[in-house]
Amino acid sequence: CKAMARFSDLGIAPVEDKKIFDCNQVSISEILNCEIEVLDFIANVKTQHGGDRYLVKFQHDGKEGKFFTNSSAIKSALDQIPKDKFPFTTIIKCTKMGNGKLYQFT
Repeated sequence: CKAMARFSDLGIAPVEDKKIFDCNQVSISEILNCEIEVLDFIANVKTQHGGDRYLVKFQHDGKEGKFFTNSSAIKSALDQIPKDKFPFTTIIKCTKMGNGKLYQFT
């Protein structure tokens, strides 16, 4: 029985082109009306709910977390904020719009 090589010993570097947020995922509803610090985001993520979602990394009460959003208002705001303005603080508000909901930074 030959000893198997460990992956870590093979000298293969992990793919670095993908950002990974190693923190708990929450529902956006859990942080509504709370001041959060937006740390970073990844655009155009495909999820089981569809494509073009944004994954947002934040900090609240000293803990890091992340949430997915398809809110056009939040996605548009994130796209317009220069990278050197991160992190920033905001409060996410929800407004009912007909049968749907509009989530936005305030």
